[in-house]
Amino acid sequence: MDNHHLPFEYITVEDAAKAVEKQENRIAMANVCGFFLCQHGSGDVSLNDKTFHIKAGDVYFYMPSTFVCVLNHSTDLNGIAVKCEIDFVLPMLEQLIDGGNILRMRENPCISLQNEQQRSLENLANLVQERQRQLSLYTPESGTFHILQRLTLSLAESLFHELLLDYACNQSLQPQVHDNRDRIFQTFLVSLFRNYKREREVSFYAAEQCLSPRYFSSVIKEKSGHSALQWIVQMVISSVRQVLTSTDLSIKEIAMEYNFPSQSFFGKYFKQYVGVSPKEYRKKARATV
Repeated sequence: MDNHHLPFEYITVEDAAKAVEKQENRIAMANVCGFFLCQHGSGDVSLNDKTFHIKAGDVYFYMPSTFVCVLNHSTDLNGIAVKCEIDFVLPMLEQLIDGGNILRMRENPCISLQNEQQRSLENLANLVQERQRQLSLYTPESGTFHILQRLTLSLAESLFHELLLDYACNQSLQPQVHDNRDRIFQTFLVSLFRNYKREREVSFYAAEQCLSPRYFSSVIKEKSGHSALQWIVQMVISSVRQVLTSTDLSIKEIAMEYNFPSQSFFGKYFKQYVGVSPKEYRKKARATV
């Protein structure tokens, strides 16, 4: 996602449709997030077995480590689609909303916009895209390039802040909580999005906040209803399932990507939580398509 050193990119609906068709209606969002603003047509997508109907004027958000299945869509479906690196968006989320609301966005990714809200988003999105086009005309050696790059990033941040405002108005999000335990959970959640492929030990995430693993996990359990280990396992297994279903990476390659010491260790880990081996899961998942 280089695109002249920008942490985001626009996706045409045609390219997205080709990707969906190639992946048999499944879209894996492992290390990226973004949104789709539907301008024409409609469609149905499922997220974790929950179905959402998207029509003109709706925005669909996708967060890291989600598995989206496109159930159907009209032939005139069109809109603005953007994907971006998680390190571009998560700091904004971290500053403005608490961990519980981040989870709420992940579980309830679709909102309907008022006409004025849609026009504001479209204007900002078009402006970002135009600045992005201008940036492509310059080389990094040009003094103009760095000013234009900063301007483009600032406009993109404004676009995502506008989206957060629309979501907050639509879903009545509560203000960010400043309780210390809320901050512990929020920091863990953001770190987990960034590090789950490399770190699976509770002690790693506890040490980041200079806390004992026992106390750290008790706080996570209190704030979310799940222990820190359950969060880590859910994130890893959810992401691995996507990769097994939506890519042709070998089991060994997947084990390496998720920082397992060996293919055998990866297989045992996966089977412990899913009940079948990675190979068996891939076979069954593809047979049901």
